[in-house]
Amino acid sequence: MTKSNNSKVNKSKIFISVLILVLVLVVISVWLRPSPQDLTLRFHPFVGNKPLVLNTQSYKNPGGNGEFSIRDFQLFISNIRLSFPGNSISEQESYHLIRFDGNKAFHQMVIPKIEISNLNQLTFGVGIDPKANGTLMFSGDLDPNSRMAWNWQVGYKFLLLEGTLTINNNPLPLVYHIGFDESYTELNFDISDETISKDGVINLKIDLLRLFQNSAPERRKLEKTLLTINLEYIDMSEMPHVKFYPEDVRVIAKGFHKFISLM
Repeated sequence: MTKSNNSKVNKSKIFISVLILVLVLVVISVWLRPSPQDLTLRFHPFVGNKPLVLNTQSYKNPGGNGEFSIRDFQLFISNIRLSFPGNSISEQESYHLIRFDGNKAFHQMVIPKIEISNLNQLTFGVGIDPKANGTLMFSGDLDPNSRMAWNWQVGYKFLLLEGTLTINNNPLPLVYHIGFDESYTELNFDISDETISKDGVINLKIDLLRLFQNSAPERRKLEKTLLTINLEYIDMSEMPHVKFYPEDVRVIAKGFHKFISLM
């Protein structure tokens, strides 16, 4: 065999070896790539450090006398965005009604088939963004005929919380319907490997007491109640009904910034 033929044979062997090596590396990279899996956001309702139990469990009025119970609690979560190094994914028709009126102690939503291994931030809004809130359109869980809708002028209730405060055996109805565009609040959560369980679950705590906590105790008068607040927590007996008065709504909606946290 001539030198020329030997050279061609050696080049062919090198080419085949390189090709095999590339194929092996491709197979290994595909094999090691995390498989897409469902991401579950699981919301757990609490009152302080106690799990929320509807109807049968009583909790201390955080800012005054008496105890309260909750019979209904619902809220909207919207515009979910998942951030990764270098890119992000925004869920389409991202409007979810979180309800705690069933037998389960939590409510969950599932975002199907994504690669969650490099997820480093979770973002979502509490309430409905102004664009959607002003149209009363059908999208996700938005339904203009539902109990959570007011009308086309006001939009949706972002949060519905109803129950009873009892003081000296005297019941006082509690009704908190929180809406208005300015109440919409975007929350960001830093995500690590420890935050997500092996089966793709992120657990979040919703603490209702945070809605009644003054971040910096100050004195202010409310339009409806003419109450002057100078406490760490709002006295439910002095503010039992919050619906259409913007200043009252604003006081409760300030708690949106801090009432959901990672568990």
